[in-house]
Amino acid sequence: MKRRKASQFFILVIFGLLLGCRNHTSQDRVAFTHVNVVPMTREIVLPDQTVLVEGSQIVAVGSSNEVQIPAGSLEINGEGYYLLPGLADMHMHTRADWGNREIWPVHPLYLYLANGVTTIRDFAPSGSPLDYALQWRQEIHAGDRIGPTIYATGKLLYASPLQDPESIVRQNYDLGFDFLKLYSYLSKHDFHQAMNTAKELDMYTAGHIPYAVGLEGVLTEGMDEIAHVEELLFEFIEFDRDRQLSPEGWMAYIIKSTLRQFDMTSNSLHTDFEIENHTTLEMVTEQLRTAEVPVCTTMVLDDVIQLKLFGPDAFLARPENIYFENGYLESYQRGEEKHQVQCKGVEAICAFKGDVDRWIMKGLHEGDVMLLLGTDSGTGGMGIVPGYSLHDELRILVENGFTPYEALRTGTVNAALVIKRMSGDGNFGAIEVGNRADLILVDGNPLEELGALRSPLGVMAAGRWFPAETLNLFLKTTSSDLDKE
Repeated sequence: MKRRKASQFFILVIFGLLLGCRNHTSQDRVAFTHVNVVPMTREIVLPDQTVLVEGSQIVAVGSSNEVQIPAGSLEINGEGYYLLPGLADMHMHTRADWGNREIWPVHPLYLYLANGVTTIRDFAPSGSPLDYALQWRQEIHAGDRIGPTIYATGKLLYASPLQDPESIVRQNYDLGFDFLKLYSYLSKHDFHQAMNTAKELDMYTAGHIPYAVGLEGVLTEGMDEIAHVEELLFEFIEFDRDRQLSPEGWMAYIIKSTLRQFDMTSNSLHTDFEIENHTTLEMVTEQLRTAEVPVCTTMVLDDVIQLKLFGPDAFLARPENIYFENGYLESYQRGEEKHQVQCKGVEAICAFKGDVDRWIMKGLHEGDVMLLLGTDSGTGGMGIVPGYSLHDELRILVENGFTPYEALRTGTVNAALVIKRMSGDGNFGAIEVGNRADLILVDGNPLEELGALRSPLGVMAAGRWFPAETLNLFLKTTSSDLDKE
């Protein structure tokens, strides 16, 4: 009997916490007091600050001795703690089935929030209706759904021949999507047609570098953003861009061209590659910097591929694996996972690719190309856990020459600048008056140790405050009662 009463009490506590989150309105005022602020406007920590939030906006930032706190405000004592802008995953994917508990142990939107990710940009949704991610965004804004702010593309322009590229672009535009994504297997003609229509509509464009087009071609056409650092790898491989191939044909041809050009058995392969291609990297960097075209990092993808192929025990031991789509680990253990299949027989190429991608990213960073924090998470089929992977991405950047501040800029200030280009929004990414109240409270200076971000004391998303207790609840529940599905 006592056990049953305790269980009932626990359920009531959970319900109360979640009800409080659901009913958090735009009229609420929250004051973070005596906190160390990491504003991200420059590399600095401002001690003993008060940050006042009203509704979804920051309305005051200043010394705790000077900022007046309105009566009735929720005060959060931040003494000894650090407050910084929420993080943005600028390259991820949503799926319409995220709310299905038979597929997903925890809704990925909760995983993002629990890891301090308050903005996500969907680089191609999966499921129907096509605009479900935009519906989620409206529900989050209205307070009917819990999650980060969402920006999204719509129907992907995947492979040629396309019957009518112009109509696909216009469909995306008419539905209200924020940008257009173009993929690797487009012909020069289809790419050109799509880009022309996007320019007419003043629609932001981002994506892969089609094999038939190349970097110079996408820059000439005016594509606004490159979706992955890894897309630039193909600028260092010699192949015929005038071929007309299927997606499978292109992949087979690129692998064959790589094996013909590089000796994968050479012990000095990577060193030789860097020496021989240093000038090309400088040229690529200069092209991107001159065109002011940003590039998404998504380096965690290579990191996870290396683990899956060459460190299976370490991959299987990761605690965040409990959040995988149901059935994923079984597929991996059978050897049927996506990258196991793609890399079978060409494992040396996959390892080489990871090394080259890191080298390219270092060159872009040193050459002042704008980089955007992204993970390619959310698809369910690649071993990349939403939210958690963003911290791995930050770690990888620091391991490859970024300071913690530089790494954080990719997911805060740079993200906001690009969202402003893309949609005219972009009022986030720094703790300043007038910006959206996307905030993370942590126990430790993130400019010294990014690991402090992995266990937030609380997260605020567009003015809605989720303390650590609620964030932990997001990670533990498998109930669909948390929000509107």
